[in-house]
Amino acid sequence: MKKIKNTLIITSYVLLVALFFATGYALGKRNTEPASEPTVEDSSVIVTGDSVVEAPTYEVIYEDGEIKINKCIGDMRETITSEKISEKVFPPDDISELKKGVNFERLEAAQQMFENFVS
Repeated sequence: MKKIKNTLIITSYVLLVALFFATGYALGKRNTEPASEPTVEDSSVIVTGDSVVEAPTYEVIYEDGEIKINKCIGDMRETITSEKISEKVFPPDDISELKKGVNFERLEAAQQMFENFVS
């Protein structure tokens, strides 16, 4: 009798734990599904539902003896990082291109170019 009672208790426990995790999984999955798919009309503008958000771009530029990564949203520019470099070390074509500014859509790409000049 004691063996049957213990088996029922363990089986009940296992079923309750399985039910608990299955319910949590179902609720979590339900809440993570997007309400509507975001649409992209332009690479610099993201439209989601009723709101329009301008996606940031990143600029690597050489100014005042420093190479900088700027985060650009519209006309606003914010310097993320900068480092002093000597322009004499690099080819003149590269420096003239950097003085104009090189734009990227992803921060990782801008950081890679920045690291190439800093290291």
